[in-house]
Amino acid sequence: MNLADVRDRVAHDDTGKWDRVIERDELRLQDGRLRLPRSSQGESGGATATRGLKLTDWATAQMCQKLGIPTAYYRRCPAPLQDAQVNHWLYRSAVGGAQQDTPEHDAPSHRRWLVRVKADTARGILSERYARLNNADILECLSPVLQETPFQVGWFAVTDESLHLRLFDPRLSREVLPGDRVVAGLHIGNSEVGKRAITVDALVYRLVCKNGLVRLVKGKSLLHHRHLGFGKADLGAGLGTAIREALVQSSGFMERLHQATREFVPDVEKALASLAEEINLSEKVVEQVKSALGQERHSQRDTLYGLVNALTFTAQTLTPDDRYTLETAAGGQVCDVVGLVFPASLMSFQAQYGSMSR
Repeated sequence: MNLADVRDRVAHDDTGKWDRVIERDELRLQDGRLRLPRSSQGESGGATATRGLKLTDWATAQMCQKLGIPTAYYRRCPAPLQDAQVNHWLYRSAVGGAQQDTPEHDAPSHRRWLVRVKADTARGILSERYARLNNADILECLSPVLQETPFQVGWFAVTDESLHLRLFDPRLSREVLPGDRVVAGLHIGNSEVGKRAITVDALVYRLVCKNGLVRLVKGKSLLHHRHLGFGKADLGAGLGTAIREALVQSSGFMERLHQATREFVPDVEKALASLAEEINLSEKVVEQVKSALGQERHSQRDTLYGLVNALTFTAQTLTPDDRYTLETAAGGQVCDVVGLVFPASLMSFQAQYGSMSR
């Protein structure tokens, strides 16, 4: 896959998407489907008028949060009770009038909703203040920056909830072990429906098995912008700086990984158990990590490098958002849980480039 393929897939994913900003008391839920006023039915026309909009799990959770309904409780209710509760709270502001102790979800700023739709499905329910920076906007702002560097696509995923794009610069690489080469790169994330901010992170990409290791800097992404008060002009200005810094950081982190091949973990089982508790890994995922660790070369099965690679290899089996979470844990929290700290200093970009071009 190349960048042209990424743009084509994003364009295809955009087919059938439309948005409406609606007064929430003009909405109603019937048979589990969200009915819009006729004036706001959009491109689906008669189908929307007749059947209403289905809701994704994510949009359902957002609707419940905005109405103050516990989502887990709502999901356990029979459909007629779900309808009744949602409609009661949708109309509360209109019927009940001004109240002295108005909860946050009844405040005036929360009474106009942005409903993001694809075909006949509500994919997101957000505040009207939400800045609609879509996946296509991200790629448009990226274009001038990407022309400066021969990036290759390491991984791309677009779902109903998020986008993940992984790029690496093949000129910035080194062998951490014989036949085991890693490459410097970056990870870009976005969500059109409020699940995550726009982010740019440093990344190390392992060529032998396509593992990705996301490295937060001081616990943060290099670029992290929520979809509030933030537009395309701001995004374009910030992307170039963040991408250049990502390459610097990931180049330095390759040196740290080289050191990790000699950092032995006294009790791998205990370290993995601690990490599982820290980031709530399931027993199934823990067993997958153990199996992946057994596939590493024998000399690396009790090193930090082996453990990190077992985690990132397992991450490839997860959903895109969960994959990113586990790769970020492997890049940062593992060192804390195991009790190992790598040197914090980074050489200049030019010095790193010279030492890693082999």
